[in-house]
Amino acid sequence: MSGREYELVITLKSDLCAGSGYAYAGIIDSDVCYDAYGFPYIAARWLKGCLREAAELIGLKSRETGELFGNPGEDAVKGIHIDNAYIENYGELRRDYEMLEEKYRRYITPQSILAQFTTVKAQTRIEKNGVAKDGSLRYIRTVNHYSPSDRDKEMRFYARVTLPEGREEQWLQPMERIAKALRHIGMNRNRGLGSVSCRLLPCEGSSAAGAGPVNVEEDGDYILKYCVRNTAPLAMSAASDLKTEKYISGRSVLGFFAGAYLRLDGKSAEDEEFRDIFLRSKVKFGGLYPAGKPQGEKADIFYPAPSYINQLKKTKRYVNVSKKIPRTEEEADRLGVEAACASGNGNQPKRLKGKFICLKETGQGAAKILVKEPDTDIVYHHTKKSKKQRSSDGNLLYTAEVLRAGQLFAGEIRGSGRYIRLLAELLEGSTLRFGKSKSAQYGTCVLADRPVILRAKGEKRTYKGGNRILAVLESDAIFTGPYGYTVRCDEVREQIKESLGVKEKACTETDEEIYAEIETGLLSGYYSKWNLQRPAVPVVKAGSTFEFKLEEELSVEEDALWTGGNNGEGFGRLRIVDNNAGDCRVELSEEGERTTAEPPERAAELFRRIIVEEARERLLLQASQKRLELANPAALGRIMLMLSESVNAWPDDSRGQYEDFSRRISSIKSTDPRDKADGALREWICGPEGYEGGLKYAEYVEDLRELYDGLLRDGHSEDAFDKEMYRLWSTYLMAAFVQEKYSLKQKEGSHGTER
Repeated sequence: MSGREYELVITLKSDLCAGSGYAYAGIIDSDVCYDAYGFPYIAARWLKGCLREAAELIGLKSRETGELFGNPGEDAVKGIHIDNAYIENYGELRRDYEMLEEKYRRYITPQSILAQFTTVKAQTRIEKNGVAKDGSLRYIRTVNHYSPSDRDKEMRFYARVTLPEGREEQWLQPMERIAKALRHIGMNRNRGLGSVSCRLLPCEGSSAAGAGPVNVEEDGDYILKYCVRNTAPLAMSAASDLKTEKYISGRSVLGFFAGAYLRLDGKSAEDEEFRDIFLRSKVKFGGLYPAGKPQGEKADIFYPAPSYINQLKKTKRYVNVSKKIPRTEEEADRLGVEAACASGNGNQPKRLKGKFICLKETGQGAAKILVKEPDTDIVYHHTKKSKKQRSSDGNLLYTAEVLRAGQLFAGEIRGSGRYIRLLAELLEGSTLRFGKSKSAQYGTCVLADRPVILRAKGEKRTYKGGNRILAVLESDAIFTGPYGYTVRCDEVREQIKESLGVKEKACTETDEEIYAEIETGLLSGYYSKWNLQRPAVPVVKAGSTFEFKLEEELSVEEDALWTGGNNGEGFGRLRIVDNNAGDCRVELSEEGERTTAEPPERAAELFRRIIVEEARERLLLQASQKRLELANPAALGRIMLMLSESVNAWPDDSRGQYEDFSRRISSIKSTDPRDKADGALREWICGPEGYEGGLKYAEYVEDLRELYDGLLRDGHSEDAFDKEMYRLWSTYLMAAFVQEKYSLKQKEGSHGTER
């Protein structure tokens, strides 16, 4: 279905700053790209631009470069697809961090991980007279040349590259040459940064886990359930070009499957099969919504929060606003609800905008909820020499919101057996890409679990006459009235009533009001085939809710509730909620996502280094409070020189350093410096027994020992943490000496001022 995949292997030959566009005033002026876990990466769109430059460098013609990398304004993606370039074993490192126990999270943070891979450098401009120019000091963060776990191993990044389908042989050799020609990337390439070596290698990625052999009857009614994880950020079209929808719409899912179908040999848009599946709504493509852990057909799916569930502003309790909400604590007591549900004194209910909810039914019409909000990031992009921009030089720096990589989205497709079986095969054999900028950096997804094909059971649920029900839109809906599209509440409510077959009972004066809340929006899109904008269509937004009081019993097949038009594109999915039992309270479910703590595998060495770094920082702080109380600064300088010489004489032997320094200070002829230096060695570092007497400063880091030992695996000795701490003795002592040196200078300065 998709073109053949390769890996672009980027080996650093120097430090690298692949700029993200971010800056932190007074701290960092140019930052690198890194994910939510602190692992650095090279952005795909930026990398694609570098490859295009390399293609021009080796002499590819403009037409060939355009075919391979695309041209502005093209109606479809025809060239290569390229993903972000991540560090080696990125997936395993990320998983290890996600599985960390809470006790580690205090020290092993995204910033501490980033610090292991990067360095902050300072640079300034020097005038002709040799003096730094005022205001020219800048700080830049760079990715280190060598791996933090192995100082002799150069850092490598890996980017997945897909060559155009059917033209792999034609473009493989040019792409290999382009990769070899890419020798410098990033900022400050002419100042020692960004030297790289690149190779294009065949990818040995495993095939997707498909739905497998299923006995599917061609004319039966089936549901295909599946869950995907976005391995790259998602930029889903929204009302604003700089925003993203928080889910993958049914229209996007349909577009993906239509493209995969047309890539099959012998298939075209003129086929009756194509028309039935994608144009005549004989298959309903539901959207992909945020999900909990992948669990096949039992995965928790979170739909846009319904309007009837609100959160109180102060007490943060969830309430059902279609029921009576008390204003005062006295009224709450009369209604039998807790005082925290009272909406008086500024504790008014607020809509859950941008959040998604999974209803967990508990029986007898009651339900609890899980609440989720997809993670988003703000990214920076820089367009160069684009004629479409109004800037004088044709360049533009802009920001955009994207869905963060690594999240789960689940959904379902419903149709006849022969179509569902075909779609399951397309799902298995295609590379999943959704949203904008799919050719670079965005849109790539993988199956997170084995898809499931289920026979639609057609089971119905019954609601008693006289009860109240809520009809909740789980997706946007399109309705038409006498004069075209409509979003009028009364007309929309009437159409939903007809689609459900509801016979409504008239309300008396003593009854509570019938609840209805509608949110509207505009649906726009793009015809890629004709390179034209779709006409804007008014829609009723997901989460809009309408209440009905039943006159007689209602039976509905809840898995097949749709209303309005364009159901094949995922519009108009309904859910019925029994609103007859209970009060205004909405309880949170305790079935949240639970992760089982497992010892890290690939990231264990990285995490141990972070624990050691935390111990080092803590010891430096303690050392700054130590004093030798030497009166002679020259004597202190000689002691510091002895310590440096001992460290240099025994670079990899902490015991040799200790014994060598002990011999050196014993040779000092002056009694006071010798005794105080020897006392510092015995009292601050080791006891009277010497190096074997144990570390005096171990008490400051004893709580870190348990964390460090918990990261050890078979083959590591139990005293590994002690060995790490012994390596820090000279650092600890030197920090104390440096602080003593500055104290003596400060005293000298104060004496000079007094005179």
